Amino acid sequence: MSTPAVANRYAKALFELANENGVTQQINEELHGVRTVFHSVPALYKVLAHPKMSKKDQQSLLEKGFSDSHPFIMNMLFVLADRGRIQMIDSLVHAFQNLTDDAFQIARADVRAVRQLSDKEKEAVARQFAKKVNNRQVVVTEHQDEELIGGLIVRIGDTVYDGSVQGMLRRMERKIVSTNR
Repeated sequence: MSTPAVANRYAKALFELANENGVTQQINEELHGVRTVFHSVPALYKVLAHPKMSKKDQQSLLEKGFSDSHPFIMNMLFVLADRGRIQMIDSLVHAFQNLTDDAFQIARADVRAVRQLSDKEKEAVARQFAKKVNNRQVVVTEHQDEELIGGLIVRIGDTVYDGSVQGMLRRMERKIVSTNR
């Protein structure tokens, strides 16, 4: 089974447990924190996956590093380390985030613009795209892209809405070329 498929199974089990206990948002936030720690200390993956590291030492290291984490998180980390799957933290966090977003009717919009958007502009983008995603709450994450001349490129899930100047020019070019045939 592929890593994303396995990560989805772990995420679903953790999500169901968290949801039953009313701690879904807390677990989601803590998982992001765990991922941040692993990203800031990349050697942690290697140390935990090292074949000479005993299960007891793995658990001890995880307990020291994540002692403030919810017990569900700790148990998940123990299981992943024990089964040699600690490297799938990123995939698990992503899958858990998707499950949480679905449960709470949230859509995430990745917005690329030539400049930083004001709060009013972010709110306008969120309102506009909420209509396109069945009135889900839209959480906007913005990225500056200085290669854009103007406009926005918005990605929600697998769908890209290209409202950039370059996108408009490409569409006009295709229309002109197809009209002249």
